[in-house]
Amino acid sequence: MSVLLLLASVTVHYLGNYPVYRLLRGVISFTFLAILFSYHKKNTNPLLATFLILYGTSSVITIWYENATLGFISLILNFIAYLFLIRAVWLKATFKNLGIALTLVFIVLIIINAYLLYEFITMMRDFANGGLNYASMLLGAMALVVVSFLALLYNHTYNSKPSLVFTIAVFMFVFAEIFRAIGYYGFGFDNIPVYIARILLILGSGMIVHFALMPKKNNESLSCKLL
Repeated sequence: MSVLLLLASVTVHYLGNYPVYRLLRGVISFTFLAILFSYHKKNTNPLLATFLILYGTSSVITIWYENATLGFISLILNFIAYLFLIRAVWLKATFKNLGIALTLVFIVLIIINAYLLYEFITMMRDFANGGLNYASMLLGAMALVVVSFLALLYNHTYNSKPSLVFTIAVFMFVFAEIFRAIGYYGFGFDNIPVYIARILLILGSGMIVHFALMPKKNNESLSCKLL
């Protein structure tokens, strides 16, 4: 399925049908959501499912991203989607047994990542379609920093195959967002960032579903409570 979605994306982009290319971004999320439901049915984690739903909806709305209002709605939905991912991992990521030295390393890494993302978002200030859109970009960047940090903590806490798969999936989504922005706002490298972003998005979506389907100990399963 990943290969088919990638081939479809590359073909559509090569033909210059950019609205359909953006639509396929949403189709990717909904396709993997359908796969997740088909295997897990009633046992599907509602937080992960909601993340894919909101992320897919945000992606579909990017068809009209140049419209200031719809662009803002797309960015806000994207931000809210990551809030559900943060909620899922929040209680599972702890500083237990982390140690002072490793805690300091984690803090430094997060500060550096936060600074780099802030600088990247600042670069796009002149490209944002209004103040609300720029504010939503900043919110999205902060959500990416938080979910990255929590994913690293979660992996350190449980140090298992599922936790590693989840952490890799999260970072694939993070870098997919970065490369998508590089490609969309034309920061260079022609269409290479566009294709890298699409590859990472497909792999990240697939790994989120793979994580959800993997056998896990009860204590390492992500939270399922919406509130």
